[in-house]
Amino acid sequence: MSGYNQEDSPLGNRGNVPEKSFLESLSDDGLLDYITGLSQERSEQYSREDYFHDKQRRQDRQDQEFRERYGDGCDIFSGVSIYVNGFTKPGRMQLHEMVIANGGKFAHFLSSKGQVSHIIASNLPLKKRVELANYKICRPEWIVDSLQRGKLLPWQDYALLSDQDEIQPKLQPTTIVSCKHPEFLKQFFSKSRLHHLSNWKSDLRAEFCEKFLEKPLHIPSKNDDITVFHIDFDCFFASVSAMANGFDIHADPIVVCHGTKNSDIASCNYEARRYGIRNGMWVGTAERMMPGGKRLVRLGYDFDQFELMSKRFYQILHDSQFQLVLPISIDEAVCIAGNLSHMECDSICQRIREHVSSVTNGCTVSIGCANSLVLARLALKWSKPNGYRIVNCDELDATFWSNLKIDDLPGVGRSLAYKISEYSNPPIGNLCELRQMTLDSLQRCVGEKMGNKIYLAVRGKDDEESGKIIYDPKQFFQRKSLSIDINWGIRFDTIYEIDQFIDRCTQYLIDKLKELNKKTSQLTLKIMKRSKDESIEPPKYLGMGKCDPFARSTRLGVPTDEFGIITTEIKSTFRSLCCPPKELRGIAIQFNKLENSVSNQSKLPFVDAKIYQNLPNDVKGEIDQELNRRKIKVKATAAKRINSYQEQFIQELPTQIRNEVENEIIITNKAKRTKFDEIKEQIAKRQNEKMNAKAHFLGETTVLLPIKFQNQTNFKRIIQLILNWVDGTIRSRGPHEKDLKLFEKYLQRLSDANRLPLVLRICKLISTKLELRSELFSHCNGFQEWERVLLQIILPKLNKNKHTFQTVRKLDIDFDT
Repeated sequence: MSGYNQEDSPLGNRGNVPEKSFLESLSDDGLLDYITGLSQERSEQYSREDYFHDKQRRQDRQDQEFRERYGDGCDIFSGVSIYVNGFTKPGRMQLHEMVIANGGKFAHFLSSKGQVSHIIASNLPLKKRVELANYKICRPEWIVDSLQRGKLLPWQDYALLSDQDEIQPKLQPTTIVSCKHPEFLKQFFSKSRLHHLSNWKSDLRAEFCEKFLEKPLHIPSKNDDITVFHIDFDCFFASVSAMANGFDIHADPIVVCHGTKNSDIASCNYEARRYGIRNGMWVGTAERMMPGGKRLVRLGYDFDQFELMSKRFYQILHDSQFQLVLPISIDEAVCIAGNLSHMECDSICQRIREHVSSVTNGCTVSIGCANSLVLARLALKWSKPNGYRIVNCDELDATFWSNLKIDDLPGVGRSLAYKISEYSNPPIGNLCELRQMTLDSLQRCVGEKMGNKIYLAVRGKDDEESGKIIYDPKQFFQRKSLSIDINWGIRFDTIYEIDQFIDRCTQYLIDKLKELNKKTSQLTLKIMKRSKDESIEPPKYLGMGKCDPFARSTRLGVPTDEFGIITTEIKSTFRSLCCPPKELRGIAIQFNKLENSVSNQSKLPFVDAKIYQNLPNDVKGEIDQELNRRKIKVKATAAKRINSYQEQFIQELPTQIRNEVENEIIITNKAKRTKFDEIKEQIAKRQNEKMNAKAHFLGETTVLLPIKFQNQTNFKRIIQLILNWVDGTIRSRGPHEKDLKLFEKYLQRLSDANRLPLVLRICKLISTKLELRSELFSHCNGFQEWERVLLQIILPKLNKNKHTFQTVRKLDIDFDT
């Protein structure tokens, strides 16, 4: 170590004694005083910037001394300055000595982007790759090989593209587009395996429906004898990727993924599964499961090859002259034929497997063949991988059922299988043991519908719901919903950014909706909110992490494909879910109840001419446009039906203008009233008060005025009015705010007049009404709003007046909230 001289020291002149000798020469008390003075002096004049500057100067001096002592005059790394990131072989200190001794520079920390010329690393996480995208990043072998060759080799040959062997194709890092960018959706969908699968699946099913319309297909009836072939590729993505890149699917452990470490595995071959690797596992976890000397082969997505092989696969099936080819997904299909012998089925299975292997360069399929759909599915499970099995319901023995697990049944997952297994003592382990359970026991365990389905399945029979794919394929494959689900990269700061994102997602779905010539009448918004105990940035880069799901549906008046109506409803729904923008981690929008654009027109109501003429002139223009767009006619009807049609007409209007029209109609009706009408109403009002005053217990001599609600003083009529009000609003948005204020005033007047039994009667009737309607309407906003009215408006008034002198004397009531 070099001396610590006066010109280097911020503490002034200590003489020419090296720092180590100076400290050793001090006594214990002197050392304590020196440290105390050092701390005070540095705190006054020695900043953090001075510390790092001083540290760098000392490091440069040590590097110079090392170069003079051990350098051989070779300047291979002249002009090269490196920084080592993470673990490397050779290690950081060894690389430091190699570079310094041969004319280069070494940085122990990165203080600025232009400080170093190269970064040495064996592996970088995706986040680091994005941050250091503008640096020259290469592997440590560049330093070692340059020394051995005696010259500076091109760093590009050692560029860090992945941490795989050179024999493996490298997964190229891509620039991540922020979710706030207009091109985010385009990039997300281009890299999303699920998006491609969904599109391919919907396209295949749409193609099937089009063929059905062009040329009626032979649909078997439930009484026909049929043969079902369930055909499925063996690890489709891994097989196609391996063949395209020259790997042996049967020898190398192969996974298909996007990146490294925290990337999800989309598909893995059976060689990888031997080591416990499964789909959905992180790549880093899978690599740790590999034994010593065995390396996991990581391949990227090749969507063009996937689509090409899928088309070849389906072409082979269509050429095989099946009665029906039902698309399940891009690599799986169910084919229906007539009643065939075992030999004929065997010949078909062999021929299909040979053709698929030939046109896909060695990919294999497995086939299950039986006389029912569920049995073909179970035979397929038993035949995997790379095999086929033909079974008949009447010829099965205990061996077949014993080799199948409970979760091999279609529609039965792990949790349901565990529930069934633990229901019996001893636990059930396979389908042979499950066959011993009675129908009644199964239905008590998993419910009536699922119990009946499982009971039929373990006897080789299809239930009615499962058989729809064969006996009513047109209805089964018809598009019923349209959705978009973004669960990666969602990071927003403001509600304005979320509104823009919702606009882009909605426009994407509406474009798809118009392509299908459909309209939607129900919207569903689902969001993922960061859990309270989850870190802000999860282990997976820009992933969701642990989240809490929230969802809400909205029904529109009529089916529509209007951007303004739909996006306004979705934004309003998002605000009702109360999720702070920075806590949002995922968002999904779904259009439900799709209907053909043309077929709805006959269902639309007409508008009464008298109602239409009563609308204000400044509103008619906007209404005209809406009526013309929806092709709703204005038609004269009897006067006695005006009110019902008026209400129906208002309900069919878009949400944006519904409230405005209601207010305008009220104002118009008020303006039409004359002074004569008001006088007549006042006279009738006085007469009604006089007549109803006799209904009170003090008779005509009472000084108390009758308590009214909606111009009614008869309590029985008021009760009936309130119950009709509850019935009319329980299935919609609930009572109007202004109506609630009038109702609350009426309750308050009853309370002030010590008529607590009447309030109690209203409370009990509303409570009974809600109990009777809970099964049908408990999910509706109106039902929940009436529960709030009961708990927050009516009950507090009862509790407030519980111990007045009259109630203590007359009643002894406990109110249970």
